[in-house]
Amino acid sequence: MGRRKDDPLLQAAKGFPGRRKSAVEKEIATAAEAAEAMPATAENPFPIPHVFTRAPVYWAEAIRIWGEKSEVLKAAGRRRPGYRHTLARYCMWSQFFFAAGEQLRRDLPKGGASIRVKKGDGEFVTRTHPNIEFMAKAETALRLLDAEFGFTPVRDQDLVRVESFNAGQGKLPLGGRDPSSGARPQQPVEDPMDLMNSADSAPPGARPN
Repeated sequence: MGRRKDDPLLQAAKGFPGRRKSAVEKEIATAAEAAEAMPATAENPFPIPHVFTRAPVYWAEAIRIWGEKSEVLKAAGRRRPGYRHTLARYCMWSQFFFAAGEQLRRDLPKGGASIRVKKGDGEFVTRTHPNIEFMAKAETALRLLDAEFGFTPVRDQDLVRVESFNAGQGKLPLGGRDPSSGARPQQPVEDPMDLMNSADSAPPGARPN
């Protein structure tokens, strides 16, 4: 029986030993795309992605971040079903980042950035720990997604300015609120889909001729 390959997350945390990095990253992308498999319902308009629920203990950190960030989007009026795919990527990259950092701590308990690696000829060489490069890549991905979702104070203010401008121009802001309301707080209304579909485009075939 052949040896079972590691999960993509574990491969990433180990620095992709014995496998092409591009192949592992392709598996990561495939898993993220499967996040939309669980449909939204009136009872649960923003469900946890199916890829997470299949292994809730393994994906515990991603699930925790999902709950935290989905509430941030809800409070900002930006939580819509169409964002689930991208938010799943954000949660996965976040877990990859923290897992790689924990592996780095275990491999280098005294600190530093270099590790001794045994080559094929039996000789040892000192190299920069591969997780450092991976964490830099993960941070780049997270910074881009932070900007998209407004997860930092500066980016949140940028999105608020855009929303306010759109409201002043008679356009629906990102959260789908009524333009006439401006910046004033709006009383909650009964909406089984949690106001998340109000600014979405109509699906193909549903638009008038």
